[in-house]
Amino acid sequence: MRVEINQLNYMNNSIFFKRSVALILLATLGGFTGSCKKEASEEEKKEPKPGSEVMVSQNAITPEEFPDNLNIDGFHFPEDSLKIYQWLADQDTIQINKHAWGIWAGLTEKSNQVYKGDTLLVYETWLGVKELADMSANSDKEGGCTKTKTERAHLSIPKQFIHAQVFAKQKAVIDTTFNVFESVSYNPAAACFATSNLIFNQSVLDSYNKTDGIGKIPDFPANSITTKPVYYAGKPDDNGLIRVPVWPGMPSKPQVFGYDDWHTYVYVDINNSQPERTLVPVVGENPSGEQITNASCNVSDFINFKLDSAAAAYLNEHQDKGNDNFKAGDLVFLVAMHVGTKEISNWTWQTYFWSYDPQNPFFPSSKFQADLRPGIITGAAANYSVSSCYAMVWPNQPISGGTDKNATPIVSFNPYLEGSFGPNVFSVKNNFRKDFQYGIQTNCMTCHALATAKGNVGYATDQYIDMKDMSLFKNQVQLDFAWSIQGNINTNK
Repeated sequence: MRVEINQLNYMNNSIFFKRSVALILLATLGGFTGSCKKEASEEEKKEPKPGSEVMVSQNAITPEEFPDNLNIDGFHFPEDSLKIYQWLADQDTIQINKHAWGIWAGLTEKSNQVYKGDTLLVYETWLGVKELADMSANSDKEGGCTKTKTERAHLSIPKQFIHAQVFAKQKAVIDTTFNVFESVSYNPAAACFATSNLIFNQSVLDSYNKTDGIGKIPDFPANSITTKPVYYAGKPDDNGLIRVPVWPGMPSKPQVFGYDDWHTYVYVDINNSQPERTLVPVVGENPSGEQITNASCNVSDFINFKLDSAAAAYLNEHQDKGNDNFKAGDLVFLVAMHVGTKEISNWTWQTYFWSYDPQNPFFPSSKFQADLRPGIITGAAANYSVSSCYAMVWPNQPISGGTDKNATPIVSFNPYLEGSFGPNVFSVKNNFRKDFQYGIQTNCMTCHALATAKGNVGYATDQYIDMKDMSLFKNQVQLDFAWSIQGNINTNK
């Protein structure tokens, strides 16, 4: 299928993804249990990191650097690429996952920035891609290097849901609401690179085109980080409980497995009045009072924030008619986050999701990975699980000239972002594993390798992608694995 950039941007700006892919990473099948801890109080959450001087300003949020003082043994950012490549050569999943946890620790460290009474986490201070694209449109090359911001990054429908519609040749999706939103952001190094190069402008991207060849933008600097936090917005019932669908683990056989297939729920208490308990998720639609109680957790078990009037107004502009309006004070919960770092050529990829039992999470995470989580990660941040993919397959393959032959797949996805993808979404044929046809058989690196300015190469399930494959990339401009650029191109600049 050929999808030109103007069609994708039309979709990005005009199609409201109506499917309620309620990506809530809260728990799992009723037969399993986990711990729901009452975390720090709201006042404790607002305390800055020890020894820091808080910039209490609601008019200026200064993007902060990734912390360099985490005191995690053996962790460095950016790590020497040669060391990471050695981990890959050794298939050292211990070091890979330790590094992924170090990234999470830094992202969720408290910053020195305060917005409307909330001490922001480091990742929350970073400039959003919409802001960076606007700066590029205005030829503001210094913006990403010097600008502060005045509010949280705007929430919007996840672009990959829109891309999935296009790749699947869907002209309409029938459903009523959506509850999941993203706010893609770049750390200071990536933001400065983006505006310095005006990388969101169509004319700039066109300048890298090579007729009958493969064009590519310059590489992001090695200390770049891109984040895609995903939030769930729900409404409480009369008892102050928000029912949220939760991940029950992998299905018995590969299939489309979005939230509406799970039929598994927890209840989040907006008053933080739940005692510590072992969570037993509700399975089905008509639970008893006792079942609801046993499935109830606290808002403070999540990284979360309350919408202000500006954020609520922005979301209401993107809602389907007939739905309840968002309003200031409504809660949104961080349920998932994709993270890429440019420490190696193909970036490192790690994805995080909320888990009802963070010590024993379901695939695509594992107890093995949970046991590597450093003690510095505490509170709500400790309730998230990790899945990492620093390669597409084992053994790791070169940028070009590699092969899938005799390889072992590395399946790493986020249930709340890719779980609902079916065979019609994946237009790139998989000759490595013909049975890989679903979102639960994907790999972040494989998919991001296909990011181009035209955006019409498609998505793929886990397989090796040769970055010089002319059958895929002829007359394309590769975006250095950044789908976030493609979704925000200034087509008239």
